[in-house]
Amino acid sequence: MFDTIAGLPVHVLVIHAVVVLTPIAAILALVYVARPQWRRALRWPTLGLALVSAASAFVAAESGENLERRLESIGEHSQALETHTEAGDVARTVIALFALVVLIAVLWALRPGAPAPAPVAIIVTVLLVAASLAALWFVFRAGHTGAEVAWADVISKTHLAPEAD
Repeated sequence: MFDTIAGLPVHVLVIHAVVVLTPIAAILALVYVARPQWRRALRWPTLGLALVSAASAFVAAESGENLERRLESIGEHSQALETHTEAGDVARTVIALFALVVLIAVLWALRPGAPAPAPVAIIVTVLLVAASLAALWFVFRAGHTGAEVAWADVISKTHLAPEAD
């Protein structure tokens, strides 16, 4: 199911959603925490992006497993690929937890107009900040290790030609 679309690996198509939407969702979540007066406007975009990010991360991880099996079938396996696969699995889990914390925050603990009791709101605030920063870091890490798998050989075998005047 998560193998190819129009002859291209689903993984290389869907990772763009993860690496774009997750940082936007995480930044919105941090603003949601920092600017309580903006919560009413940020509530649904933050939640929507977090949920779409989590779904995209799931599809990226599943399709990445299929792509990894394809690469292994032609003898293409490396430590860099293994590192990327592990980073992607961790990113998927972290993004899912981030989406869960966003869901709890915007629908209950930090909802506009009727937040949870102060101790709960403080705990959820700390969790939301931590989950946002973790989502940013692990998306960066998975993306960077993936780019190394895809491009390290090309970069090491080429050089940048000077621009013509």
